[in-house]
Formats: sequence, structure tokens, C-alpha cells
Amino acid sequence: MSKRLLTILAAGALAMAALAGQTTTHASTTLQQDSQPFRRTVTVIGIGRAAAPPDIARVTVGVDIVNPRLSAALTEANRKTAAIMAALEKAGVAKKDIQTAEFNVFPQQAFGPSGPGPITGYRVINTMRVTVRNLDNTGAVLDAAINAGANSIQGLVFTIEDVKAIEAKARKDAMADAKAKAATLAGEAGAKVGRALTISEATSSGGPVPVFAVASAAEGLGGGASIAPGTQDVVIQVQVTYEIE
Repeated sequence: MSKRLLTILAAGALAMAALAGQTTTHASTTLQQDSQPFRRTVTVIGIGRAAAPPDIARVTVGVDIVNPRLSAALTEANRKTAAIMAALEKAGVAKKDIQTAEFNVFPQQAFGPSGPGPITGYRVINTMRVTVRNLDNTGAVLDAAINAGANSIQGLVFTIEDVKAIEAKARKDAMADAKAKAATLAGEAGAKVGRALTISEATSSGGPVPVFAVASAAEGLGGGASIAPGTQDVVIQVQVTYEIE
């Protein structure tokens, strides 16, 4: 047999051996995948709700001044803002709970077909974000601000400053609800609930309770408005996959 023929036969044998090795490896991998045990699971959604009364109120108060002269507008705005801050503190609001929310100066001018006209005056807005921690005192605080010169009151809301405790209760109830649902479904299938394999959570809150109508700043609040804070709700939703046996 010639050397050339022997070389060709040897190369063919090596190629067949390599191909056989690849086929064996693939079969082994497939066998290993198929040998994994089947895991029976049930996936449920649990819902937990908790409610609590708000413990703070937040409101934006301040002044909106228009004057033909900028200096006069600024002077009036600064004077009234200082008076409002003093009145708020006297009404029981701590300094740390009074924070500037907005300070803006806008020129006042008419706009015609040919564009903006001459400046006719200036508008100065200076507002503060106020936190009231004694809710029974909310109406009196607003009255104090108005009597001191505030002509702008916006965004009065009641809320819970720290919602961790109420969220924890809602979360615990959501997990209990999920497990009860899983137990019911598993029981109908003749199985028992095992360990939790995956858990995901979604949180929704009723958010701060807004007060849409307080009173016109020009009218005042009549010695302290009667304001009902209501309650704030938190809803926790969990999706849990349990192993069943």
C-alpha cells in the first residue's frame, strides 16, 4: 500500500474519531439536562393594606406683590415675609420647619401685535414651605400667616412623615395573604406548600391627603379653620412562587 493511501486513511480515521467524540459529548449533556428533577410550584399574588392618620401637615404660604417700582415691590415683599415668619413661629411652628419654596421677580409688560411693550411694573413672589406638626393647630397657623400679610396659600396636604411602620404591617399582611392563597390552591391539587422560591414586591400609597379649599386669603379663616386630616392608606402587593410537595 502506498504512503499516500496510508496518509489518506489515517486522516479519515482521525476525522471519524473527532466526530464520534463530539456526538458522545452532546449525548452526555442532553442526558444530564433530562435528569434534572421536575419542580412543582405555585405562584400567587398577596395584598396587604394598612391605614393610619397623618401626623404632619404641609402648606406653602407667602406673598405675591405687584408694584410699579421694583424697589417698592421688594421692600413690601420682604417686610411681609418677615412678619409672616415671625407669626408662624409665634403660632408654634419651629424655625427648621419653615423653608423658602420660591422667590421670583417678574417684570410686568403688555404684549401687542408688534411684541412686548414697555415695563409697567414688577411682580415679586416669595413663598415658604411650612410643616405643621400639631395638626390641631393647623387652622390657627394658617390664620396667623394670613393676618401677618400672606395673600397666597397653596398645597395644604396631610401626610405621614415616616411610613416605615405602616408599610411593615401591610407587607406582613401581604405575605400572609399570599401563603393562604397558595395553601388553598395546593390543597385543591392534593399538595402542600413548601418553601418560597421567589418574592417580588410593589408598593402603592394613597399619598398625602390634599385640602383643595382652605379659604380666600383676603377672607381669613375665622379664627382657625376646622380641618379634618382623614387617613392615609398604604397597599403592598407581593408575588410569591412557592414550591409544592
